[in-house]
Order: sequence, then C-alpha cells, then structure tokens
Amino acid sequence: MRRFFVTLLIVMGNESKSTKARLLKIFRQAGKRISGEELSAALKISRTSVWKAVQGLQKSGYQIDAQKTGYLLMESNPDSLCPVEFGENEGRFVHFKTIGSTMNEARKIALKGLEESEPASKVVTADEQSEGKGRGKHLWKTTDGALAFTLVTYPKLLASQSGRALMAAQIAMANALEKVSGKRFFVRWPNDIWSEKGKVSGILDESLSVGGVCSYLNLGIGVNINQCPKIAGVDKAFDKKRGSARRESLEAFLKEYSALQELVFSDSSDLQKIWNKKNFDALKKIRAINGEKFIFLGIDPYGWATFATINGAKKTFAPGSVSYEKR
Repeated sequence: MRRFFVTLLIVMGNESKSTKARLLKIFRQAGKRISGEELSAALKISRTSVWKAVQGLQKSGYQIDAQKTGYLLMESNPDSLCPVEFGENEGRFVHFKTIGSTMNEARKIALKGLEESEPASKVVTADEQSEGKGRGKHLWKTTDGALAFTLVTYPKLLASQSGRALMAAQIAMANALEKVSGKRFFVRWPNDIWSEKGKVSGILDESLSVGGVCSYLNLGIGVNINQCPKIAGVDKAFDKKRGSARRESLEAFLKEYSALQELVFSDSSDLQKIWNKKNFDALKKIRAINGEKFIFLGIDPYGWATFATINGAKKTFAPGSVSYEKR
C-alpha cells in the first residue's frame, strides 16, 4: 500500500508527547498554580526548560500567569487547534488565528515542500477565514467556532485518480462527524457533506500534476460546527455546543481519511460503492443552471456523475462541470 498521509497519524493517540504538550496537560489537570520546581520534577527537565516551554505556550496564545510562586493556566481553551494540541505531531500542523484562506497558505507550503527530498504532509488550520474558498467563484463563510483547515499531501497519485481523494475525504468527514456528534451525515456530489437538514461541510481539492501524476494534492475543508450562516439549506454539525468539537472532528477525520487511503490508489469500485451508499440523491430530479433537468444516478469509480435526461438518455459529467439551481 502506498503511504501518503499515514505518516502523519503514525503517533496520533500515542502517549509520547512534546514537552509543551505534556506541560499543557499538567496545567489542565491541576487547575491551580504549580511551582517551577514541581513542573521540573514532573517533566524531568530543568527549570530553565520549563520556562522556555511556558514561553512557547504563551506565544501560541495560551494565557499562563507566571509568578514567583509558580504558573497558572488562566483559560483551558479545550477546543484549540494550536499545533501543541497534537503532541509529537505538532510539527505537522500550522495554525492561524485569522487568515484569508487556508488554501492559499497550503499552496505555499505544498510548493515549498516539493523542494525537499521527502516532503511531509501538513495540516493548515485557522480560527477565522476572511476569504474562505468554495467551488468556482463561491466563498465559504467561516462562522464562529467553525472548523477550517487544508490538508497538504504529496500522494504521487495519477491525475486521473485525483477525484478519488475527494471522494474519500467526503466519506471520511461524514463518518467523522457521525462518530463525534451522533447525527447522520451524507455525501453529495460533487464536494459536499449534508445532514438531514442541510449542508454542513464543503471540500475543495487543488492539485499540481506533472506528467500525469499529482506532485501535491490539497484538500480544503470547512465545517459548520456549532453555528451556520443564515442561508437556506445550511445546517450545523452539532445541535448542542461541545467544548472540544473542532479538534475531535479534525482528529476523527484524519483517522478516517488515513483508513481509506488504500482505496484511493485502487482502481476497484469499493470506494464508489461506499460513496453511493452514503449519498441520498439517487433518482432525485435536479435542474442545472442552464435549465436542463436531470435525474441523478450516482458516481463512477473516479468521481464523475451519471445523470439521466428526461428522455432517458444518460450523460456523464466531471466534478464541477454542472451547477445546480437548487440542492
């Protein structure tokens, strides 16, 4: 099996953590001021190293009050997406408080990574996007507490198979949200995840191919977590506010996506079958922007959709080549 993302998850859930991650865990469990001497003994590092780790956490936005009597974490922030939250994997995560779009930053990272002999997968996250991207000219509005991230990978995947990565990402996100929230979610062509009430998440793929092979493949994902824009046909993933919903959803997605990677590289119909099973548009009537009416029949192994026209003829379209009036 080819490996293009599993390396990021090789220690996900491992008890071995970075110094800053272990320090943050102690602060959260203690809930009170702790002396530098106590922290030094608990972490088995010097008090100077403790102070440097505290400074690192402070620079990442954690409010830690430092006094002669010790240190106190002022606010736990359990849903933080700062790299330190991911333990030994923190070097694979890049986080922004505010950014135009994680996709734009991910592109810079991907291109820079191509200059390295063994580029590593990255996850770019942001608390707020001012120019979140959607398909075509559409923008993705980042609501308060939304999950916004882009996964940067170097899959060496055939360009003709790149649609399979998008299919796998849709399935992975639907499965992840189901496991974390307890609600049901469905995939919709070409790049959405819906609840029974409306659109919850969208995925945008971007790749650079050379000689028919993807040099990099980025997947930008936005999820309405606890709030959603006041737009018809839109929903949120969680009906009740949950303190760590963003991070749990992200970690669940990474695990689900990693588990599907073998199917991405396969030419089998297994991924197609899973996608079609999680889709609820089969045999539904759809009107395109040009006014033509179709009946959705499902997708093929590469993510192309098959429609039946009103007169019974079948047409196949690539992702993004058809826009709908309504979903």
